[in-house]
Amino acid sequence: MIFEITPENDNYIKARGKIVVNACPGSGKTSAIAYKLALLSNECTKDYGKFSGIACLSFTNVAKDEISTKYERLSAQTLSYPNIVSTLDSFINKYITLPFYYLLKHKSERPAILNSVDFLDSMNLGWFPNKRNQPLSVSYKPSLLKFEIDGTITWDGNKPNPSIVDPAIFEKFAKTFKTWQLQNGFLNNDDSAFIALQLLKTFPQIGKDLVARFPYIVIDEAQDTSELQYKIFDELIKNGLSNIEFVGDPYQSLYEFREARPDLFIQRYEDKINWDTYELSSCRRSSQKIINFYQVFRRSAEKPINSICKLGTDTPVKVIKYDEGQLDSLISEYTSNIDTTLPYQILVRGSSHLKMFGVKQTPENPWKNEMAKDIVLAVYNYEIGKIKDCINSLRNVYVELNFPTKDPKEKLVEESKLKEDFTLNIKLHDFVKNIPSTDDTLLNWTSKTTGYIKTYFGVEIDLQLKKKGAVYTSQNLKTLMYPETVLQYPVSTIHKVKGMTFNSILLVLSDNSSGEKISISDFTSPVGLPNEKQRMLYVALSRPESFACIAVPSKVNDADINAKFGNIEIIQA
Repeated sequence: MIFEITPENDNYIKARGKIVVNACPGSGKTSAIAYKLALLSNECTKDYGKFSGIACLSFTNVAKDEISTKYERLSAQTLSYPNIVSTLDSFINKYITLPFYYLLKHKSERPAILNSVDFLDSMNLGWFPNKRNQPLSVSYKPSLLKFEIDGTITWDGNKPNPSIVDPAIFEKFAKTFKTWQLQNGFLNNDDSAFIALQLLKTFPQIGKDLVARFPYIVIDEAQDTSELQYKIFDELIKNGLSNIEFVGDPYQSLYEFREARPDLFIQRYEDKINWDTYELSSCRRSSQKIINFYQVFRRSAEKPINSICKLGTDTPVKVIKYDEGQLDSLISEYTSNIDTTLPYQILVRGSSHLKMFGVKQTPENPWKNEMAKDIVLAVYNYEIGKIKDCINSLRNVYVELNFPTKDPKEKLVEESKLKEDFTLNIKLHDFVKNIPSTDDTLLNWTSKTTGYIKTYFGVEIDLQLKKKGAVYTSQNLKTLMYPETVLQYPVSTIHKVKGMTFNSILLVLSDNSSGEKISISDFTSPVGLPNEKQRMLYVALSRPESFACIAVPSKVNDADINAKFGNIEIIQA
């Protein structure tokens, strides 16, 4: 793979220090980061010694793996010790919370950091009533209690409703559960980030040592960084970190429900005194006509996105009017405009449109034992080529099978020990390769898999169905749990395709923007940062290389469509 250096990306590649890069879709951001990492790794060894390296961090495993892949393609080698490519959560856990938690002198000196602490919901740590004299955990599940930066405790980021619970009772309830968590060392990633910030503030030597270990830190997809994570990096800057980069696109931030703060990214980007700022505004992916549709959501003060796409096509964006009861006509009209041998995707806002296309997952886990759902997830990941995720799920299953009486922390320790057991990894791969097909009824698969587990692992396990799950016994398991896998055409939510590229897309809109719906009325130029719906439109329309098509319900008037989009071709499906 050859990386093309341009005047625009060359400025970023040569830059050192405190940097913010605002990179438009298709700008080659990930390739630029990967190319720069090769240069930085040599500089780091020369300037700081062979035990100091770069920490390249991103919000998701998908984004992190993409950087690693691009680096390997550009340099024909892996980015190895003393450098790391990691997620933000993993970096904070591994280098701050886990090794230094003992300094807080809790009963448990080393915590377990779990994906979920929902086991708290069934614990009784005292009587805390709501105003109906019910257990407060009925109204406020303890697993969703959250430390805020100032040390106060909220529920899922919100203050308690005084009509449901007395604030003083909620405070006692929250402190009791969070104190138990800290004393016993059962944390989720939010808890870990909060603890990490406290450790850095209380013991500044931790930050100084971490800066010596990683004198270069690069944060990719930085628009999804939380306020708490920004505070952690601010502490590292106070302790001597002079080379730090935030690279992202605030208009592609879709994770506000997970505390993403794109406004804080913009705040740093606009702070020209404390940060060196760069813009990557040349798009290699899409034609200018597609770009013009989504860059309406960018602030007018920013440099316009310019297409340098080499595909040689500039097909106009089209509108197809559709009836919800005639989706086959919509798909037929769309596919008649594209080459279906090339990657294409039908994009929807969320569950309501997915249901319209026949994608309706059961809201229930039909089994009493969570292990069954983990196994089905592993099969799904295996079938779509996500082998690493598949094996990770099965490793969790293996621990549950072999250490059923251990508590969550002890199980996590066992799981960690097994990560480097390559013989087990091969065994788990063979297990999923020969497992009963999920293209069977729920009842048949459950029965066959119960026997298969006993034969393969020598362990008796009861994958009994819940009473609610029993109503699905005759349904096809694959259709029930992952219905999108049996559709004749690719349909996905916008969230799931962030970072992907397709030859063409069909974006399906609603007739209005009530609730979670998105419609043509959302195509307006925002005064400041676009709202969540506008950012979703931005992400969706920035995925295609050659052709973008917008589906609008038939009840929307042509005059309203033309008023919004100008002279655009409108087709009736």
